[in-house]
Amino acid sequence: MSTVDPQQARREREARFRRTPLALAMTVLGGLLVVAAGAVGGAAIGQFVLVFRMMNLNSVFSHSPDPDTALWAAPVAVVGTLVAAAVYTRWNHRWSGRTSDVAGIGVLPLWLVGAAAFLWWTTQTQWPAPDRVGTEVDPTFGHDQAWSVGDWVWYATVWLLPALVTVFAVLACVAGGVTRLGRGSRRARLTDVLQQGSRTTGEVTAVSGATTPDAARTLLRWTFTFVDLQGVRRWVERTEGFAPGEGPELGRAVTVLYDPARPGDRKRIFASTGKGQDPEEFLRPGTT
Repeated sequence: MSTVDPQQARREREARFRRTPLALAMTVLGGLLVVAAGAVGGAAIGQFVLVFRMMNLNSVFSHSPDPDTALWAAPVAVVGTLVAAAVYTRWNHRWSGRTSDVAGIGVLPLWLVGAAAFLWWTTQTQWPAPDRVGTEVDPTFGHDQAWSVGDWVWYATVWLLPALVTVFAVLACVAGGVTRLGRGSRRARLTDVLQQGSRTTGEVTAVSGATTPDAARTLLRWTFTFVDLQGVRRWVERTEGFAPGEGPELGRAVTVLYDPARPGDRKRIFASTGKGQDPEEFLRPGTT
C-alpha cells in the first residue's frame, strides 16, 4: 500500500529528465546503437544473399572457396535491434517529454540507414567476383554454361541489394517526415484547444478490451460521450494505443477538451483517461 499515486510519481520522475543534457546524450547514443544494429542486420542480409549468389553464378565444381558465413549476425541483429530501440525510444521520450511519439528520426529509418550503409560497403569491397562473368566455369569436366537471365539478376544483386535497402530507407524517412507533420498539426490543435477551448467531464460508453502489462501500448477501440455548452450530447469513437494502466474503462469518467465554436469537429476533441493535467495525456498513437 502507498499514499502516493504511482503513475503521478512516474510522471514526475520522467519530467526531471526533460531537456537535460543527460537525456539528450543518451538519446544520441541510442540512435547510434540503432544504426549499428541496422549495420549488423545488413551484414546478415548480405551474407544470406551472397551465399545464393555464388551458388547460382559459379559451377558446383568450382574451385573458388565458399563465402564466409557470419552465423552470429542474424541473432545479434535481432537482439541488438530490440535493445537499441528500447534505449533510443525511452531516452527520446524522456528528453522530449512526449509519450505518444518519437522526436526526430524514428527507429526504422535509422535502422535502414545503418543497413544500407553497411550493404554498400560490403557489396562493393568484400563480395568476391564470380569465376567468369557470364559463364559457369566447370574446371572438372569442362561443361561450361552461359548464364541465364536469372543468373544475371543474381549478378546484379551487388548493386540491386544495397540500392533496394537505400530506397526503403528514403521512403521510411519521407513517411516519417509526413507523419511528423501530422503530429505537429495535432499538437498545434491541442495547444489551441487548451488555450481557447472548454474542458468538461465525459464518460466511457464502450471499450474493446483492457491494457496489458506485457505491452508498451495496447490498441483499443473505445467510445466516450460528453455534453457541450449547448446541451448537446456527443459521442466520439476512436482506436488508440494506451500504456499499461492508462486504458479506458466502461463507465469511467474522462476529461474532455473540445472547441465550443466547433463542438462537432472530431479533430478538435481530445480526451484523457487521467486528470488531464499534462497535455501529453491527451495524445496517444492513433489520435487524429
